Amino acid sequence: MRLILVRHGETVWNAERRLQGHADAPLSPRGIEQARRAATFFADGPAPAHVVTSDLNRARHTAELLGFTDFATDERLREMDLGDWTGRWIEQIEASDPGAYRDWRLGSYTPPRGEGWGQFRQRVGAAIGEAVDRSDGDVVVVAHEGVVRAACDVLVGLAPSSLSPIAPAAITIFDVNRLTQPGGARLVAFNITPSPDDLRMRGLDHAPV
Repeated sequence: MRLILVRHGETVWNAERRLQGHADAPLSPRGIEQARRAATFFADGPAPAHVVTSDLNRARHTAELLGFTDFATDERLREMDLGDWTGRWIEQIEASDPGAYRDWRLGSYTPPRGEGWGQFRQRVGAAIGEAVDRSDGDVVVVAHEGVVRAACDVLVGLAPSSLSPIAPAAITIFDVNRLTQPGGARLVAFNITPSPDDLRMRGLDHAPV
């Protein structure tokens, strides 16, 4: 079976380089267009057996724009809780605490009153495992950049430090063998975008290395 993860389209806060976490800014006009372009990936193929999204509106709206009308939501697929960083601009964080944002991207720093990588990874892994276990066919997960990064860690052992930033509305695909044995998943494609311009957007320049 295939597990297909889609990051939500760009939000107003993404465009401003402002961190969201559990806050829920709406999709920007560009984000809406990104999701509509990504819908072409699903338009000509067979319908997935199961679609599940984060319960945050930016993910649910993206799922609707992808053409899905019947999907479940799971709060465990929310973005990482960023605690005191919620709503702050990246430039503010970098100016007030040099190195902290980079280390967070590496998975080695937890924002004040925020969620640690291990805790986040565990809840995302549980949600994805349950979605796969309950499906007899392909599964689509529409969620957040952190969720895709956590899935890469859970499924194939790619730590945050090994991953580039993920573009809005980008698609990542795994072949999964029910997650019952080590090595039961293979990464097929990572960070697929409908347009090369989506990989050149401001805001994807925060890779840690």
